[in-house]
Amino acid sequence: MDMEKINAIIEVGRDGMVSIHARSEKHNCMFLGCGNTEEEAEEDFFECCDEMRELFQESGKELPAFEFEFAYDTASFLRYYGDTLTLTGLQKITGINSKQLSHYVTGHRKPSPKTVERIHQGVTQFAQKLQRAVLV
Repeated sequence: MDMEKINAIIEVGRDGMVSIHARSEKHNCMFLGCGNTEEEAEEDFFECCDEMRELFQESGKELPAFEFEFAYDTASFLRYYGDTLTLTGLQKITGINSKQLSHYVTGHRKPSPKTVERIHQGVTQFAQKLQRAVLV
């Protein structure tokens, strides 16, 4: 049996709380996890999955295993890693002005799909460079 692939979106609120949500249209169910950190939210998310599976079993149905693909929305990514990757640093990595990035973090503006891709490409290239770094 093929596992259903579901996108699980990680969001970070302005208060710093992390939430993860995913929906299976095929099985008409929603999964949600919350926590102070991404790890706590992920643990809560998988507890929700277990609870949903039990609810299905109690009603005589079976919920299959799911393959979750975790992804950040852009503003949440910038908020979550903001204390590690400064907006000035992200400007260097992405080529997008730090003031514009700040608008995305605060929710005053929403990045276009093209801008989201530009941020993703810049961060991915930076991560690849870090992986190749050898320290002696």
